[in-house]
Order: sequence, then C-alpha cells, then structure tokens
Amino acid sequence: MPKLLDVQGLTKRFGGLTAVSGVSFSVDKGEIFGVIGPNGAGKTTLFNVIAGHYRPSSGMVSLSGRDITGHAGDEIARRGIARTFQAVHVFGAHTVRENLRRAEVLRLRNNPWAYFSSRKAAVASNRLSQVADFIGIGSVLDLPAGSLAYGLQKMLGIGMAIMVTPKLLLMDEPAAGLNSSEKIEAGLLIRRLRDELGITILLVEHDMPLVMGACDRILVVNRGEPLALGTPGEIKADESVIDAYLGEDYDFA
Repeated sequence: MPKLLDVQGLTKRFGGLTAVSGVSFSVDKGEIFGVIGPNGAGKTTLFNVIAGHYRPSSGMVSLSGRDITGHAGDEIARRGIARTFQAVHVFGAHTVRENLRRAEVLRLRNNPWAYFSSRKAAVASNRLSQVADFIGIGSVLDLPAGSLAYGLQKMLGIGMAIMVTPKLLLMDEPAAGLNSSEKIEAGLLIRRLRDELGITILLVEHDMPLVMGACDRILVVNRGEPLALGTPGEIKADESVIDAYLGEDYDFA
C-alpha cells in the first residue's frame, strides 16, 4: 500500500520536558493505525504536532509525500488531515445541523461563495444529511448539540471531522466516556469509516478490545519514546509492552 503519513524522528520539548522523543512511523493509505501507551506517554502531544497545533522541536512529518512539518493547523486541515478530540468538542447552543455546517465551511474555505450558489448549497445539504445518517444522528439534526446524550455528542464530533472530507482522520480516544455497547458501536464505526468512506485512521485509545479489534498495526509509546510497533497479535505478545503498560494479567476481552 502507498504511504500516506510519514513521521520521522519527531521530538517535542516544552522547556526542560521532552514530551515526544524521536518517534518514527508511517501509516499506509487505507490503514487503521493505533497508538497506545500509559497516561502521560506523549500520545496526544504526538497528535497535536501532526495536526499542526504544536510545532515540533525536531523531526519531520509528511502527508502523501509532501512535507507539512510545522505548518499551521488550518493549512494541514486543508491538505487532508482532520481530528476528533478526547473530550466532547461541539457547539452546544447550536443545532446538530449547524455544527455540521460549520465543519463544511472549513472544507469550502478556499471557495466560501460556493454556499451562495443554489446548486452548491443543495449538494452541501445532501452531503450533510448523508454524513448524519452514516454516523447515526440523522434524526436529531434540528436539536441543540448540547441537549444530546454524551455518546451522540461524541458521534457528532466524528461527523464534523468527516464533513471536511479528510484523507487522514486522527481520533483521540473516541471510546472515552462511552458505555460498553457504545464502545462496540464506536469500533464498528471506525472500521466503516475506512471500509466504506476510504478514510485512513490514526487512533489513540486506551480501550484494548477496541484497539485490538480495529487496528491493522499498533505503535506503543512510553515516556514519549517508541517502545514497540507491530500487529495486534505481536503487541499482545511483546514482553516489553506487557511490562511497561499492559501487565501480566491484562484482559483483552
């Protein structure tokens, strides 16, 4: 498979603290790639550097062969990287429809007048409905986002990311705060994003059944440094991962 994302020697320092140190990996087009590790291991910082929220101290990030190291977040988004957040990140006072429209505007930023064309507006409205139905929120489009149950707000956050038609979607703990059945649905949705929409996924998650069931490959980081990289089966059996993160009695079920 062609390489979509390439990260080489990525390091991020905050004063005397090194949050990410010399991390290298690549994500193939069409892959679901997981990043796991203990709390404070540098996973979210890694995401923030890739997404352009932080400038790296050193190292390189490229997307589809183009160097995007240190580019601003809005420019990186226009090049095809979107992200979701661990916490709910929606405009609570606005309707679900308005939240999705806000995300659509980002996609049309280079041509904002497109919304004033009746044909373009119809296409945008149809796409919005399709995205809402895909993630299971089509019946609540006209409700305030803040009135939705937590799980639906998380789905809305994913829908907003989809609206910008990303090549690569960074998902930061999509299962955080969900109940058992919602976590199963989240895992199914992640696979559908790849299989049905063709979106490559870079996933940070603590829920091991979801990670092991959804991911093609997994990178383990510890104290900001890469610890192991392999398939779910290889990661489960890696003694260094068991010692540093999972523990001998960890239950993957």
